[in-house]
Amino acid sequence: MAEKPLLSVRNLTMIYKTRKGPVSAIDDVSFDLKRGESLGLVGESGCGKTSVAMALLRLLPDNAQITGGQILLDGMDLTTLSEEEMQNVRWKRISMVFQAAMNALDPVYKVGDQIIEAIERHERDIDPAEARKRVEALFHLVGIDPKMADRYPHEFSGGMRQRAIIAMALACNPDLIIADEPTTALDVIVQDQVLRELRQVQKQMGMSMIYISHDIAVIAEVAERIAIMYAGRLCELADAVEIFKRPRHPYTVALMSAFPSIVGEKRPLVALGGEPPDLLFPPPGCRFHPRCPRALDICKQQQPPFEDIGGGHYLACWNPAPVAEVQS
Repeated sequence: MAEKPLLSVRNLTMIYKTRKGPVSAIDDVSFDLKRGESLGLVGESGCGKTSVAMALLRLLPDNAQITGGQILLDGMDLTTLSEEEMQNVRWKRISMVFQAAMNALDPVYKVGDQIIEAIERHERDIDPAEARKRVEALFHLVGIDPKMADRYPHEFSGGMRQRAIIAMALACNPDLIIADEPTTALDVIVQDQVLRELRQVQKQMGMSMIYISHDIAVIAEVAERIAIMYAGRLCELADAVEIFKRPRHPYTVALMSAFPSIVGEKRPLVALGGEPPDLLFPPPGCRFHPRCPRALDICKQQQPPFEDIGGGHYLACWNPAPVAEVQS
């Protein structure tokens, strides 16, 4: 019998209410995540990646509304839980590594004390000495000297702050961590170190991960499967190797064509023309059709279904690129 997924997102739809009307931020998004699996969510700025993360945690601004679908965590629909019930899910079951590490830490409190406070908030009966030991163990796990727990955020480098945020996300031993642009503003060497540590921690603790990034090269380093998102919709999802070797959606092909490769023959980089659509007034049919070189009449009229084309490779396209067309 097939293993039940840890997380099942089914037809998730979300809007932002604005003066001009509803913004269709997430439209009919579906995917599964197994225990211990890593999934990368890739797309341009404004495509809805972070909105998906915030919807999973139900950390939404007042003008946001989930209008349809389900978020099933071990079969429990998070969209139906009260705020009090969600507090038992956040950080205990699902936690998050936010983009701006410096902004996520309070500058006037010691870093270790901030993580201890997070532990005590969710585990009210824990002994303070035990919480302190856990913080020191987490610092060691993510490559920070445990003595740094008594330092303030301004005494940490950018990479150390990011590691401290990872330690905070791990503090309550969650089943799933969402890492939203975890290496933003870090130099390439520190990026690689942080990603390596995230992979190592995931394997050691057996947790699931969702990595969010606009940089498909970063995602390729850490994710077993990759989901490509465009204008609030998923357009392709497959194993990472499959996405890189045999992308089928024209948008995925365009992303790969704009991505430099350091192996094989040199090839010119091809920029994707046009702009993403205004999600106040999204185009009918496939939302990529105004920029798509393979668009047909049906693409302008009907939204393609997001379906398995074989081997767990999901695609939403009426006229996918033949495998022979795709350059690796």
